[in-house]
Amino acid sequence: MDIKDRILRLVEGNKYGLTITETSRMLKIHYSTASKYLAVLEAEGRIKHREIGMAKLFSLNNVDE
Repeated sequence: MDIKDRILRLVEGNKYGLTITETSRMLKIHYSTASKYLAVLEAEGRIKHREIGMAKLFSLNNVDE
């Protein structure tokens, strides 16, 4: 399973969203790697983020909403 799939499964399992730091820690990957793949997934329209203070919370992009 590649990193993008692992990130999608992780985000899918968390309804409130995950930060870059949480994602990198849970998958045991470097912060910059998590940040890069989250940005790629967001550009593809598969996830979205909302800003809470200085943190970005990533969650699935439910197009139906």
